[in-house]
Amino acid sequence: DLDLDPALAEEATGLLPEGPVYVGIAPGAGGRPKCWPLQNFVAMAKEQTARRRIPVFVLGPKEIAWKSELAGAVPEALFPLQEDGVEEAHHFSPQFTIALSKRFAARLSNDSGVGHMLALGGRPLISLYGTTSPEKFRPMSGCLTIVRASDFGGEEIERIPVEAVMQAVEKALSA
Repeated sequence: DLDLDPALAEEATGLLPEGPVYVGIAPGAGGRPKCWPLQNFVAMAKEQTARRRIPVFVLGPKEIAWKSELAGAVPEALFPLQEDGVEEAHHFSPQFTIALSKRFAARLSNDSGVGHMLALGGRPLISLYGTTSPEKFRPMSGCLTIVRASDFGGEEIERIPVEAVMQAVEKALSA
């Protein structure tokens, strides 16, 4: 557990107040081969809204262009790092991303730097792997579920079915 500035936790709570169940979704990664298809993340977010949860997209600087597509597909979704003043105040600070992740009941991420930040939030993380090795790049989390493309017939991350990830998220939320 990291010692974060209490002001960061307070700001994260202001953006994601008590009450709703938030599910964090980080669709980006350092390279496209590590990214599960964006439409799959949209399907995951829609399923969360159908279950009366709020999907929260964590978009880094390379994914900002995805916001309009994601917001159009899932109008109920939140984008806290793109809220007015947040980017200017925090410049995609890892500490602020970790503070936000503490507000999520569960998190879903590709194998990525943001996935490692989300893991430090102390809540269940579902981490998706294609060509990279979870043994080598595993996030530090006691609440980790790894879903590998190799379990579905190949290394391409696209092979991971939405249903398998939905089941992992539901299992994590019910634990």
